[in-house]
Amino acid sequence: MKKTLLLLILCISITVTGCRKKEEAGSVDVGGGNVQALQDTGQIEAQYKDVLAKDPRNYEATVGLGNHYFDAGLPEKAIEMYQKALEINPNDANVRTDMGTMYRTTGNFDKAIEAFRKSASIDPMHEQARYNLGVTLYQDKKDLKGAADAWEELLKINPNHPNAEGLRQEISRARNQQTPESKSPSRGWVK
Repeated sequence: MKKTLLLLILCISITVTGCRKKEEAGSVDVGGGNVQALQDTGQIEAQYKDVLAKDPRNYEATVGLGNHYFDAGLPEKAIEMYQKALEINPNDANVRTDMGTMYRTTGNFDKAIEAFRKSASIDPMHEQARYNLGVTLYQDKKDLKGAADAWEELLKINPNHPNAEGLRQEISRARNQQTPESKSPSRGWVK
């Protein structure tokens, strides 16, 4: 997903500026520095770091390096870069959602949930944050009600979500599933 975004930025950059020089045709401008779009991961990392060495608060490069680490399967490094990006722009729901995904990858489910909820509060229409929140609550925290609530909010935003039917089934399962406590005959009885 991150590589697709990088390539999209590349295409837009080429369309807007044209191919000035042959060696720049595969680069992406990140606010004063270029990052080659189609190189090996070590070179990409080095280029982002070079841009950040010159301008440590370069938002595009900070997010780009976080996305690079996300795609490379380096969640701790991605989280570090996303935290730096959020120090610059705390209201980027996409970055916060990606950071939540990386927290989930590391097993820090509470931080993931916090990030997804914050993303949804920043951008109430952010579908991916609500989807990820539901998945984390359902699969990792076994909070069936919380997951169903998150997915219901998602379906309110977009009733035609690509996974709408599957989500409706999961919501129904979550709402109808009974915990051992709910099956107890003494539950609700006054003694």
